[in-house]
Amino acid sequence: MNILFEFSSALLQARQRKGVTQERIAIALDVSQATYNAWECGHRVCPYKHIIALISYFDDEQFTRRMIRILLTLQHNMAGLSRKSKSELTSYYMKLISVLSDECAEWLKTLQG
Repeated sequence: MNILFEFSSALLQARQRKGVTQERIAIALDVSQATYNAWECGHRVCPYKHIIALISYFDDEQFTRRMIRILLTLQHNMAGLSRKSKSELTSYYMKLISVLSDECAEWLKTLQG
């Protein structure tokens, strides 16, 4: 997967579905329009904090799923998981699923009251 292409494509499609301008999103994220444009044109991927802000801003399941896949790919590459055996990868991702599940359950508890 080409991360820059996937990221920029997801941004463009989410923005078009929402019907907003690059300028409006840039203002909402407190970045320059040139910075946002660089993300959407595939010149660079934005920092994690902005990916999270974009997920919140778009509130779009398709976009969220694509961003999660991109974040997982980045994590996979940064952790050097390409050099791991299939069993090591399975163990790693099962632990990750467990942690995410626990975190989501805790988050739901805070929302419920």
